[in-house]
Amino acid sequence: MKRIKVFVMILYIMFVVEILGAWSNTPKAKETAAFTVAIKPQMIMEENEAAAARVEYANIKAQERIKNNEYYSSVNEEEEREREYRLEKERQRKERIRQKKREERRILERIVEAEAGDQDLKGRILVANVIMNRVKSKHFPNTIKAVVFAHRQFSPIQNGRYYRVTVSQKTKKAVKKALEGKDYSDGALYFMCRSASSPSNVAWFDRALRKIKTYGCHEFFR
Repeated sequence: MKRIKVFVMILYIMFVVEILGAWSNTPKAKETAAFTVAIKPQMIMEENEAAAARVEYANIKAQERIKNNEYYSSVNEEEEREREYRLEKERQRKERIRQKKREERRILERIVEAEAGDQDLKGRILVANVIMNRVKSKHFPNTIKAVVFAHRQFSPIQNGRYYRVTVSQKTKKAVKKALEGKDYSDGALYFMCRSASSPSNVAWFDRALRKIKTYGCHEFFR
């Protein structure tokens, strides 16, 4: 019985092999094999081309990112330079303002010392008030320097006393208070020391101006 089964199995195998061999020799099988042989290189080529295209696209995008980064970097650098330029200009402007304020303060201290260095604190503040009132008035220059050095307005400028005085701490204190807003002047724009003025000057003050007050050796007018 076992021999019969083996014999049948061998016959079955031979039959299958014969069938497969016959199919492989048919035209369809040959066509399929030929198509497979033909299509395989084409598919490989297409895959290679697709891969190359993907690589090229990736390179293009990478270049675009580099260019964008360079662009934004240059823009940021330009903006930073512009910002630094504006900051420097503003710093210079503020420094010029500080320098001008220091100069104006020194001029005011010196003219107050020259005009009222023998007066008490209030008398010195009053002289500073007159000068500051002129700065604020539309009828006079708008800076302390221009007011003080206006032609024939303050005798210490004409006789040189302005340049010879040494500014005292009391005068500096008086000027500080005047600049901070301390004002006793009632709007006075002129002052004179009657005993130290020429008769023609005294006559002009009395004729052309209105007297507001007297304090110390000075008379104040508008």
